[in-house]
Amino acid sequence: MITLNKINFSKYFIYFSLILLLFTNRSFATEDSSLLWKTSAGNSYSHRFFSGEQINKSNINNLTKLWTFNSGSTAALKTVQSPPIFIGDQLLLVTLTGDLISLSPKNGKVLWKKKLNTPLGKRGFTYHESEDSELEGIYVASGKNIVQLNKNGEIKKNFLTGLSLVQPFLDEKTLYVATLREGVKAFDLKTKKEIWSTSLTKNKVNARVWSGFSFDKETNSLFVVTSNPGGIIGENRSGDDFSASLISIDADTGKIKWQFKHVVNDLWDYDLISNPIILKNLKIHNKKEPVNCVIALSKTGDVIMVNIDNGLPVFDNSYVDVSVQKSDMKNVYTPSTQKFYLKPEKFSNIEVDLDNDFDHLEKDNLDFMKNKLRHAKSGFYIPTSVNHDVIVYGLHGGAEWPGATIYRDTNSANLIIPSNKTPWILRLNYQEKKYLDIYDSEYLKEAFSFALSVRSFFRNIFKNDTKKEKVSADIASLKKKNFYEATISKSIDTSFRNRTDVNDFFPASAQKKKMVADIIYKFMPGSFDNKIYSQNCSSCHGNARQGRYEFETKGDNYYPSLVGITKTKKWSMVDTFEKVSKIHKLNNIDLKINIDEYSKMMNYFDKFDEKLFKDDLVVKDGFWQILLDKKGLPATRPPWGKITNINLSTGEKVWEIPFGKRKIDNKEYVSGDQNFGGVISTKSKIIFANGNPDPMAYAYNVDDGKKIWESELPYSGSAPPIAFSYKGCEVVVFTATGGRFVGYKENGDSTVAYKLKNCEFN
Repeated sequence: MITLNKINFSKYFIYFSLILLLFTNRSFATEDSSLLWKTSAGNSYSHRFFSGEQINKSNINNLTKLWTFNSGSTAALKTVQSPPIFIGDQLLLVTLTGDLISLSPKNGKVLWKKKLNTPLGKRGFTYHESEDSELEGIYVASGKNIVQLNKNGEIKKNFLTGLSLVQPFLDEKTLYVATLREGVKAFDLKTKKEIWSTSLTKNKVNARVWSGFSFDKETNSLFVVTSNPGGIIGENRSGDDFSASLISIDADTGKIKWQFKHVVNDLWDYDLISNPIILKNLKIHNKKEPVNCVIALSKTGDVIMVNIDNGLPVFDNSYVDVSVQKSDMKNVYTPSTQKFYLKPEKFSNIEVDLDNDFDHLEKDNLDFMKNKLRHAKSGFYIPTSVNHDVIVYGLHGGAEWPGATIYRDTNSANLIIPSNKTPWILRLNYQEKKYLDIYDSEYLKEAFSFALSVRSFFRNIFKNDTKKEKVSADIASLKKKNFYEATISKSIDTSFRNRTDVNDFFPASAQKKKMVADIIYKFMPGSFDNKIYSQNCSSCHGNARQGRYEFETKGDNYYPSLVGITKTKKWSMVDTFEKVSKIHKLNNIDLKINIDEYSKMMNYFDKFDEKLFKDDLVVKDGFWQILLDKKGLPATRPPWGKITNINLSTGEKVWEIPFGKRKIDNKEYVSGDQNFGGVISTKSKIIFANGNPDPMAYAYNVDDGKKIWESELPYSGSAPPIAFSYKGCEVVVFTATGGRFVGYKENGDSTVAYKLKNCEFN
């Protein structure tokens, strides 16, 4: 009996050992699967987390370049915003010129290349694994389609979805797509038929999806964040729409489950940004039960954490409603309050301190900024107005589209966020209505390609008696002088050079049309008969006093609209010749005009504007522009970029550090610069980051934020890094394409891979 028991025990021990070994092998298999990076956000929860531990803090100094791939493109002022994805045996990336390229993870050699329509995978794409070979493949937004390709780069299917910039998500037999104009859609993967479509247009406001969405299988929910309502004037909007919101959508039906509204009637471009982040079983301080939540990041520097089931804040007293200033413009709805967030702790703020944020500048630069800010206000949700400018940390403030990373172990969950703190100026001006409506003229539509050639041509644009025959005759004559075709194209591109998103995807946008009108007005005779203005002012302020500005350029290249100069509070500070002369001298302009001429001109303006305002021939027009000092740098005190670590259980900051540096005159000048790249975290408590004007890759310690590694890249980073395990070695990959930064002039298209020096591929 005893012997038998011993024998049985031995047998059972062997069985148990085999089962344990089998279980362990399955565990390893699962771990290997998790080391893939199959979507641009890391996984469907958008964690941007790598579970490998081979690269750690003790050996990171042995991290060296494995290979560098350069596509050869140097497309100016464009960037690749989508990181690569890793699908086990190849690394997939998109290029500036619309190529989908497969590289060997081992040496960076091209395996295959496929030309697709642009915009191609601008902000991410996905690899879908499936037991059904028909459904498995690479899914990438290309033009107005989602294209499915196999691992060899062969196109299998095209789904006509509408324009999308973000990675799609897939669940077994369904494709989910977030579009710019048509909301969120679901398609059957086999038939390509649309299953449902959920519009995000409400009360004539179209809330666009600029960032990718996340997907939770357990609750069968899709999560998206939405854009601002469009425009910084805000007239005739009720505030009741889907803009600036975190939204939950039922994956089966497309029905909206709940909406969390961040900003009501957003006048500042304070939309939510980057993929929402799903976080399960989070232990909240002072709460008994763990919660499942969704996290959204904002340009206001707020972390929004809500319950995944109902969209209610996870923390008690998460925000308070604070009274805000009422707009002084007609037909602009101003809510009585906006949200001021208390938990989690803010990682940035929107208010510029006009008294103290500029006192680091040298005297001449400070005087220059005081001139620029003479009409400025800043504060908690100060509304835009024709009577003052608004200065904010926004647009390039708070979070950027690449979002954040979640570092999590058994004891904690941390949100690591790169952010910007660069100031912007929001301006509203009066414009002559015909100036803003010029592009709606049928005459212009037929002839604007030749619009810069002959002055007499322009005199006919506003004549009511213009005959169709006259138009045709003018066009015929202008075709003989078509050397201006290239000029107008170049001029539009130059004026609009940094708005590549709008330029590529919304060529008929109002702002670009306005640029066309601006070019036309430069070559027109003055819209009013005043020689003093025409000889002294029109070259800068425009023949129609419409003003001129360029996007992301030095402030001394901005010349404001002078329409309504005698009728608005904004110009009360420049009502004397002495004040006007002083302002121009600060901009290095010496006015060749005397006091008498100035007085005559202002009297003329007064009469002209009286008629304009009486006849209702003026309209409000607005724009935003990065606020730069005289040297062309962000005007406020640095750091202009940082990384923040927030403990999500408590909602409190763990640490905060400047991110990146800028060299001026061959010396390090600024600690903490703009960033448009991103971060990832690893199980070994390392943060990998890039995306500053300095072409560097960085690594930081999760615990204290200390820099532990850096390496130079060919160009500035423009997308988050990724990490994966390949044939026994962990690899970290950075995307470097330059382009988006103020003052950054180098452009290229490089992908750089790193591994430990002594690690050999098996």
